Amino acid sequence: MLLETDIIARVEMYIRHPAFTGSDEVMEGVLEDLRDKAEARQIGHEAFERLRVLILDSPHFRMN
Repeated sequence: MLLETDIIARVEMYIRHPAFTGSDEVMEGVLEDLRDKAEARQIGHEAFERLRVLILDSPHFRMN
């Protein structure tokens, strides 16, 4: 799925980008967006869970 591939690439880019370190609000927004996309079946549940774990384990999301 092209959309899913693009979303995964963008989220992984955000996770690695130092400008987002400690940006809980940004990462919460990304998580909400991903959840909405999974519910609308724009991305698979497995992709959502994988990205969710990456975000929650990243230094960008301090409220683990």
